[in-house]
Amino acid sequence: MTGAPDAPLIAGGASDPNITALIDGFRRRGADVQPVLIGAEVPRLAWQPIGGDLVIDGVPRTPRAMFLRHDVFGALRDPDPQLAANAMAWTATLVGWLLANPAVRTPNRGMWSSVNNKPAALVLAHQLGLRPPATLVTNDRAAAAAFLDGQAKIAKPVAGGDLARPLDDAIAMASRHDGPFAAPAILQERLVPPEVRVYVIGEGTFAFEVRSRHLDYRTANDAQVIALDAAPDGVAAPLVRLARALELEFCAADFKAAADGSLRFLEVNTSPMFSRFDQASGGRLCDALVAWLCA
Repeated sequence: MTGAPDAPLIAGGASDPNITALIDGFRRRGADVQPVLIGAEVPRLAWQPIGGDLVIDGVPRTPRAMFLRHDVFGALRDPDPQLAANAMAWTATLVGWLLANPAVRTPNRGMWSSVNNKPAALVLAHQLGLRPPATLVTNDRAAAAAFLDGQAKIAKPVAGGDLARPLDDAIAMASRHDGPFAAPAILQERLVPPEVRVYVIGEGTFAFEVRSRHLDYRTANDAQVIALDAAPDGVAAPLVRLARALELEFCAADFKAAADGSLRFLEVNTSPMFSRFDQASGGRLCDALVAWLCA
C-alpha cells in the first residue's frame, strides 16, 4: 500500500476496472492516494472501533476522504461463495469505519446504513451510554494474537450470517493458514452468563434471560428463555436512545456479562425472531407489537 496516511483511500476489488481507473486518475493529477485492493492478496487491517486507529499494513491511516466500491468481480470470476462472503466482510468493515468517522469525505454517505453495520452500531451504542466488550476488527494474525494479551476471545463475521466461535476454532476453519486472513472478522473478549435479550417496541422494553450451554445459543434449539420483570439497570434508557438514533421502532439487543458481572452490549437485531420469547412472556411481546401496529 502506498500514499501518505491522510491521503484519500480508494478501496475495492483488485480486478475492478473502475477502481483501477480512479487510482490512475489520482496519479495523472499528481495527487497522493492510498489504494486498498482486495484480491488474491489482501492487506493487513486492524481497527478497534471504540477509540482505535485504522491500521493497514502496520501503519495508522487517517484518510481525509474515501471512495469505496463493493467488489463483485471476484465472485464473477470464481463461483466459490466464500469469495462473495469475503467481499461483504471487507465492505462491512470499511463502511463501519466510515460511519464512525463522519468528517471523512465520501460520496453517497447516506446510502450506508449504520443499522446493520455491527462495528458502527458498537460505536454508536458506546456514545449513547451502553458498554460494548473490548473489540478488534482485523484479518491480521499478529494483531489477533496480541489482542487482549492472552485472554479468551471469540470471533464472529463482520457482516453477520454465521455463529460466534472461539477464536482458535475460527482460525482452524480459515481458508488461509499463513499470512493475513482473507477477510476481517470481529474479535471480542469472551463473555460469560448471564445472557440477556432486550426487545424495544416503540418506547417500551421487554427483557429475557437466555440460558444455554453453548457459546452462541443459536447453535442448538435447547436454550431456556426466561422473561424478566424489567431490563437490567442501566440498559433500558440508553437502548431506547439507540433505537431512536437508528430509527427503529422494533428491534432486539443482546447482552452478555464481562468477568466483573457487568453487562456488555453485543449487537442490535433489526428483524429479530420473537416467537419463543413471546411464549415465555405469556403473549406480552406480541400484544405490544400488535398495539403499536394498530395505534
